[in-house]
Amino acid sequence: MHKVEFENCGRSMRWYEWLTGLFLLSLALGVRAESIYKCVDAEGKAAYQATKCPAQQHESVIEIPPPPTYAPAPRYAVERRVVDAPARASHVPLRVTSREMAYECHVSDGRLFYRLGNCPHSIPGAIDGAQKPPRGKSGNSHSSGGSAQVTSRRIPREDACHEIHRAGAIGRNGHEFDEHVSTYEHNLGHDPCK
Repeated sequence: MHKVEFENCGRSMRWYEWLTGLFLLSLALGVRAESIYKCVDAEGKAAYQATKCPAQQHESVIEIPPPPTYAPAPRYAVERRVVDAPARASHVPLRVTSREMAYECHVSDGRLFYRLGNCPHSIPGAIDGAQKPPRGKSGNSHSSGGSAQVTSRRIPREDACHEIHRAGAIGRNGHEFDEHVSTYEHNLGHDPCK
């Protein structure tokens, strides 16, 4: 076995090293120190300790305030929409106000998009080859430019928001016409989907 010997480096501990050591010791022992003694010797070196200083050293007492008392996090009043689960499960239609409604917009060429406000009456038609034809239809059903007619159907806003923000929505033909709220409006709290 090798014996490890520590040599004296020739320097005493600095005041902040003493203070840090005492602090860590008090944390480890679970002792809450209320005051510390600062002892300054004849050479001007300071030492911090929990006991009184020897008679030949200058002593000063440093009071440490007790730690702050525990305070629980504040509870903020947040508006929460509560959906009655039995009412949704039953066949009785929910009473939904007009502000809670959105629109599912069907385009004559098969595209589908969602709006929180009214659907437009028409949108630009698909350029040949730019849009995939809907399943079961040939590519000839797309108009070559011009405009395509849009019909709308009212749906609950919650359903429209789900369709706009769901993971696979970007693959839906017509997704580019979905109504999105800007980041600025969202950060202001004006996003109707949140």
